[in-house]
Amino acid sequence: MGYINFCSLPYTFRRNGTFYLYFRLPDNRFFKSSLACTEIKRARFLTSRLMFFISLLKLGRIENSQLQTIVRKMRQLTQSDIDDYLLEVQTEIYEEARRTKFEAREESTSGGKPIPVDLAKGFSEFAGEHLEDTLYNGAEPFSNDHITDYFSAQFDVTGMTNQLMEASVQYDYFLKQWQDARTAFFSKNLKDYDAIVKSLEPITPSVPIHITAPMADDSNSENQLTLAEAWNDFVAFTSQKKKWTLKTQKDNEANFEFIKFALGAETRVVSITKRNITDMLDMAESLPQRNKGKYRNMSFQECLDTDIPEEDLISSRSVNGYLKVCQSFFSGYLTREVDVLKSPPTTNVRYPAKSQSYGSYSRKEMAKLVTHFLSLSGWEKWVFLLLSYTGARRGEIAKLNAEDIKFDDDSQRYFIYIKESKTEAGIRSIPLHRKLVDWGFLGFVESRKTKSEINDLFPEIGYVNRISKTFIQIRDRLKIPPVSFEAKRRVVHSLRHTFITNAQSKVGNVNLIQQVVGHEHSKIGQTQVYTTTFELSALLSVVDSIEWI
Repeated sequence: MGYINFCSLPYTFRRNGTFYLYFRLPDNRFFKSSLACTEIKRARFLTSRLMFFISLLKLGRIENSQLQTIVRKMRQLTQSDIDDYLLEVQTEIYEEARRTKFEAREESTSGGKPIPVDLAKGFSEFAGEHLEDTLYNGAEPFSNDHITDYFSAQFDVTGMTNQLMEASVQYDYFLKQWQDARTAFFSKNLKDYDAIVKSLEPITPSVPIHITAPMADDSNSENQLTLAEAWNDFVAFTSQKKKWTLKTQKDNEANFEFIKFALGAETRVVSITKRNITDMLDMAESLPQRNKGKYRNMSFQECLDTDIPEEDLISSRSVNGYLKVCQSFFSGYLTREVDVLKSPPTTNVRYPAKSQSYGSYSRKEMAKLVTHFLSLSGWEKWVFLLLSYTGARRGEIAKLNAEDIKFDDDSQRYFIYIKESKTEAGIRSIPLHRKLVDWGFLGFVESRKTKSEINDLFPEIGYVNRISKTFIQIRDRLKIPPVSFEAKRRVVHSLRHTFITNAQSKVGNVNLIQQVVGHEHSKIGQTQVYTTTFELSALLSVVDSIEWI
């Protein structure tokens, strides 16, 4: 058929019936990769999901070959893909369980101190009991969000809900076995430990898990209706009925731009869930007032990747505006007017008015959170523990590299050097809490050191808002209320607020607290400003006053 350019579908062309991703790079070279599809609706769906990665390539954040790999993976998810992933998970968890017996020696040789046996046993017992809820009580799998996010980022997961649910349960089962193995080891029951580790050892080739599930009925055109298409119909409907004033339409259109960004323009409306709506509202809480200065020209992604000062965040009333638009759209139009949905995803979704300021977590809640953080691994474990024991901002922790962890000869303590911050006072040194050293943080830092000049501690994070999203999932999983009794919102930044509040109750010198957390002017009811910069040894009283568990 030859070459056909689709002006309505940017970054693509069609040759011999097949769509290709095709666009010019800043150096005038062209990127080209087959989308392996012949239907324009499928091509539009894939292109929509690839837009973020196209932007990264144009900005030089990823390589040409990386986008080629992403395009190849952006296809329909199969059971084989899930089985391959679970085999990788099983292999990784088996290796972690097998290496439990080496942990104490590795900590000693790296200059650290092994975790006390009773404490390690307590952590694994707590984690194991938590994972039992899925297997015996039917609770939502602990790994459900991770599994969904992982596969949704790479594949079209339409029609694979049951398979993803079973994969999440299987993942939880592997995690439960791992924690049971650790419990047996630290109970000095080596016979049971060996048996559990042996049961975790993967069999190659893997035995696929066959799941029979009804496929979505794609023959119904209503099932194919995308969010963007449905919104256009909704706007036409309201215009015909003259339900909106010009100002209302302008406001609603502006709100929908974020809703479209958060939920995905090409997402089928029948697949949008209540959880998607609540996640969207959680994201909206992190948005700035976009009529303020530098935020005017920032994209939604840039806004979410930025640590927004509390005074610049949008109000709860503005967040509620997104919910109201969703209620009119999903409930009023798609359910009652055109009968596309049997039940709207906004049913029973509420967004209570909240204070602009952050609430604190109680000591009991912090103990619960920290205990859970210790059961995690990789960036999730150390980012959240650092936030809990330093009072630093999420963006400051996310940017750390191995060279930022230093040793002070005078105080004989390790410290974190925050070299990037939004204020001059934010550039500072924070003593490292002894418990972080005892729990193996220095060993983690050593593992991140390479011959490269850039040894980022947490390269997996990618964008700062991922920290917030992951924390919200943990908070909700632990059933910790998102709002305090004072109606103040409690998010990841509340860890910093809790640190400051706790330190204030124990340390008499407010200037010491200010220097640790990077406040140029007091933000805890005082009017003082820094009169001097204290030595690291003077700051120990602030950090050492924090005792969560």
